[in-house]
Amino acid sequence: MTGLTKYRHNMPVLCALLLLLFCLLVSGCGEEEKFNKEKTAVMDELHRTQLIKVPEGLQGEALDAAITETAKKHKEALAQVDDKLLALGEKYVKADARFKKETEEIRKTLKQIRTDWMKAAVAPKIKGDPVMGVGIGCRWEEIEEILGEPMEKKQTPGLKEFKYSGLVFNEIRDHGETDGKPLPPSYGPDAYYMTGTGYTTGCGIQIGMTKAEVLERYKGKLASMDDHTDPKFILMKYDPTPDHRHAYNQFMQLTNDKLTRLIVAKH
Repeated sequence: MTGLTKYRHNMPVLCALLLLLFCLLVSGCGEEEKFNKEKTAVMDELHRTQLIKVPEGLQGEALDAAITETAKKHKEALAQVDDKLLALGEKYVKADARFKKETEEIRKTLKQIRTDWMKAAVAPKIKGDPVMGVGIGCRWEEIEEILGEPMEKKQTPGLKEFKYSGLVFNEIRDHGETDGKPLPPSYGPDAYYMTGTGYTTGCGIQIGMTKAEVLERYKGKLASMDDHTDPKFILMKYDPTPDHRHAYNQFMQLTNDKLTRLIVAKH
């Protein structure tokens, strides 16, 4: 059999293979187009969850109630997005494994999206320099959702405490003002102590900074500062607002001119 005869003999087979390859390519393109269309719809839904916001101008119990209600709506909306992303990946995984991988990568971002949303929700009620988005004024449940479960919890009649590595929040529930009356319900911490590296306050303060570096970041945000009574334990009145009408206690402990402890406290 000559080469030309052999080529003619195999032509139907080659045509069938080319047709099959073309069908697979067309089918794959069609699946990708459908996947992208459905993914876009889910991403639009994810964007809408970011439009769920706590009303502005609220304070006290009204603000807490609004955060509770709005946070529930936001959490439910994110859960729906997560379910749809999971279903989308499973639906198209047989067409191409990268479709499922793509949806899984998006799902990994949902936790951080929730954390960032919670930080923005509680920001208006924080007193003093916040740390990692939380601080005095937050409720215990809000701190735990944003920072995660503490390594240790302590609960006594007069004290509640959350311990993270190098960061402690506590609430001393009896400073003598109750005078034998029943203690009020536990709300949230009245102090935090930052001693570990890896944490950053809202002003950019980190353990290990020099005194000069700390004061530079607090420039214009302190109502007063006492570094003469004890140069290693500096008392500051923190208030970033122009009139300094809401000054808050902060203490900076130094060792060899380096910050080793930052305390933010009501008392």
